[in-house]
Amino acid sequence: MNALSINIPANFIADCEATLKRFAAAKSDAERRAVLDRQTVQGIWWAIDFVSKRCTPYMSERELKHAIRLSYFRGSVRPVFQD
Repeated sequence: MNALSINIPANFIADCEATLKRFAAAKSDAERRAVLDRQTVQGIWWAIDFVSKRCTPYMSERELKHAIRLSYFRGSVRPVFQD
């Protein structure tokens, strides 16, 4: 994640999609691991889904932290956001 206004849902989603595109374009496992850093593909998709359902121009600090947490999540069940 970069720090360029990622609390704006469209920017957050664009950043996640760019990561997924770089991941898909990587030619080796080492390149794919480097692109993801500690994130997971499933977690990034969950974060995109979560953020796309936000109906505000900016995410709150809690929403942003949850979205970032989702992108790094390694479990098999998606964590629920507590409103």
